[in-house]
Amino acid sequence: MKIGILGYGNLGRGVEFAVRQNPDMELVAIFTRRKPEELKINSDAQVVSLSEIENWKDKIDVLIICSGSANDLPVQTPKYAEMFNVVDSFDNHAKIPTHFENVDKSAKANGKVAMISVGWD
Repeated sequence: MKIGILGYGNLGRGVEFAVRQNPDMELVAIFTRRKPEELKINSDAQVVSLSEIENWKDKIDVLIICSGSANDLPVQTPKYAEMFNVVDSFDNHAKIPTHFENVDKSAKANGKVAMISVGWD
């Protein structure tokens, strides 16, 4: 299974190490809003500007979105569920039903699978 990670903070680094522990997974890309050339990672994955993520639609099986629940995930997860099977760690408990509806609508309309609120940190 080819994996992409969006975001490379503590959660993204943790996912990177977890993927390495699973022989049926391959981390192929880490997407970042930072300058890709300045990001130091712990794997052989490519570091790619988030602006290029659409070019990876046919190269990734699952995109694990490792961004913040307050501002990023409510926008990013529905958006990227249009292109990828996605997993996020949304943890704003009061807003989970709304987040679920938004992500579910996007994923279903595009034939994708989405899992939200997985593995709270």
